[in-house]
Amino acid sequence: MPTIHYLTTADTIAAAAARFSTLPRIGIDLEFDDMRYRYGRHLALIQVFDGNDVYLIDPLPLEPDMAPGLEPLFAVLRDPAVAKVFHSCKSDILLLDEVFGVHCRNIVDTSLQFSLLAAEDNNISLGRLIQAELGFEVDKGEQKSNWLKRPLTEAQKEYAANDVLYLFELTDRLAARLAELGRSQWAAEENAALEAVRYGRDDLRPWARNATKYKISPQEMPLFRELYKLRDAVARQLDRPPYHVVSNDRLAELARQPIETANQLRAANGLHPELKRAPYAEQLLALGTTDLAPEAPLPADQRRFPFRRRLGGNAAARAEARETLLLTLKNHLAADQGPVMANMVLSNRLIAEVVEMGAGTALRPWQQQLLREAAERHGLAYGEVAEPF
Repeated sequence: MPTIHYLTTADTIAAAAARFSTLPRIGIDLEFDDMRYRYGRHLALIQVFDGNDVYLIDPLPLEPDMAPGLEPLFAVLRDPAVAKVFHSCKSDILLLDEVFGVHCRNIVDTSLQFSLLAAEDNNISLGRLIQAELGFEVDKGEQKSNWLKRPLTEAQKEYAANDVLYLFELTDRLAARLAELGRSQWAAEENAALEAVRYGRDDLRPWARNATKYKISPQEMPLFRELYKLRDAVARQLDRPPYHVVSNDRLAELARQPIETANQLRAANGLHPELKRAPYAEQLLALGTTDLAPEAPLPADQRRFPFRRRLGGNAAARAEARETLLLTLKNHLAADQGPVMANMVLSNRLIAEVVEMGAGTALRPWQQQLLREAAERHGLAYGEVAEPF
């Protein structure tokens, strides 16, 4: 096991970052809490491997404003001269963008590299990848532990170190296998695209996903919406995840059978005690006894109808013909390259995007190449799906 450095001060973090800035690459991973123990998403630990040692960077001693103390490390993440080797980095780079506005450059993702081998149709876990490529198991028992609790246990530190310790060996092995298959450029294109990943800040109706899942009717929707917003306000005030205040199941029950009297509220189960105290108790009772405004339609510029729903007549027939051609090409790709690769080039989502935007916009160059070759091999017209609709 290499030396593990546990860094808790701005000065030691700056000194380590100065070293990282001189390296061609670092291995990196983040531990964070996503509505499990606190409200919102909170960075809990950053692990870095420099090729020799592991650095566990603890941001919690830097609170309440940890960003200035982490800025030297963030500068390294922004620096395109230093490659950042992750495994399955999407959630990490989304957190960096959401919480700190940090956009990582020069990313190498071992999960993405593995996926381009088209060996199996899923996102492989780091533990399984280590076992498959390096032939041994690492303990993943701390995966769901409370990373915001201090002090960290020795088991947590070892788990965190293992998350970065093998990244260089893994990426080098995977890169060599991709090179043998002639797919190095594919990986370069996919990795480059990760630099553009951004956290979506425009969810105007966050309750809508839950409402769909729990089959909330249009009549129940106004109450469900207001209960959802009340739960969120209480959770934010308590700094607890919303499910600690009211579970999703219970929220749906309350929309169908509202609490209308103080006696009902006192007897109600599944509610955080704060909901039975002022001012939230009064708000909850008012929701149960008031006629609420129905869900207002979204402004026209914020509606997101699927492309196909906007079409009719000849345009709909043309779109259907494009989709039929793409499905035919996907079948040929599956026969020629295997179903995993066919789905990577033309997943259901990508087929919908190609119908609307054309392969030249919706697909990476490597995907366009495979699609064009499949069309030529089977006498189909790639040009009919290359351009926007």
